[in-house]
Amino acid sequence: MASQALNFLWLNLDFPAKPDPEDGSIREPLPLRYVENIRKAGGANPGADIVLWVDSMRLTERQLVFLQESLEQDRPNVRLRDLRSIRDYRRQPLYNQPETNPDWRRGSKHSLIWRQVDAAKILISLQGDYDQSFFCDLDYSHLPINGEKIQGMLGKHSFMVGSGSDSSTTGIENQLWGFARSRRPFFETYYETALERAEKGFNAWSSLCDKVRLELHKKEGIPLEEICFPASNDGTMAEQTGHEWRNGDRGKKTPPATVEKGELTRLFNARSRRLPADAPAFPEAAAYFNDIALPPPPAPAPAPSEKRSFFQKARQAFHNVFAGAP
Repeated sequence: MASQALNFLWLNLDFPAKPDPEDGSIREPLPLRYVENIRKAGGANPGADIVLWVDSMRLTERQLVFLQESLEQDRPNVRLRDLRSIRDYRRQPLYNQPETNPDWRRGSKHSLIWRQVDAAKILISLQGDYDQSFFCDLDYSHLPINGEKIQGMLGKHSFMVGSGSDSSTTGIENQLWGFARSRRPFFETYYETALERAEKGFNAWSSLCDKVRLELHKKEGIPLEEICFPASNDGTMAEQTGHEWRNGDRGKKTPPATVEKGELTRLFNARSRRLPADAPAFPEAAAYFNDIALPPPPAPAPAPSEKRSFFQKARQAFHNVFAGAP
């Protein structure tokens, strides 16, 4: 059977993450309904690696642990991964800045967060050594990656892309795609284009449309209906539930949704029965936080009585690198 990865992505607006509330709760790291969506995808595709990619600099340590425990419990093929484990991600200036536009959704699909998402979704699709790699927006997590139609597209053309609705067979959207190894160069060059577009202030959707039509439809002669998969989302939208700019609607503010202290205590106690109390969400983080382009300036030594967690130390090191690099 072909090795498969189904990738999902979530980016929060703030960079770095705001501190947790003082009442012991945490802001929702993402809309919690998507946690169940990903878990369902894991159950529906037990032979595939199901991966949610997040940016550890945009979440607090407690948010990360909550998210990991909520996702991975009793789902051996579901994993939370850190975008900052990807060298090209952590060194790319595009990703190292916050979204400051309160009208991020209603105002323009070219807002910074959309440009970041459009580029990052390509990059995560290129991670790992898989026969078939898939990406879906979280409201398309029900994608039947092993269904006859999708596997037929991959078997014939090594490529499929979402068409934007359950009735269109020739529209092109960037909310989902899948490809075999032979199509990696297509996405590698698409990623470079996405970065160029982002630098100019545009998202990468139209670039995908152009690339599919030019390279696959015109040059290779592939009929669009043989690679465009009709799909509809689950009726939700990507709210930033843990942020006051939840809907990105002309700066309207709403109280951030939270996970209460009692729920966190229950979950963290369950985790502590399996792992050391100070185990980080991403044990490999020490290696990639030390992988830097330039040596950082020495950080001020903490006072003798000051105790800092692993992630506090890692965030300080990361800040030192980008603050000191030219």
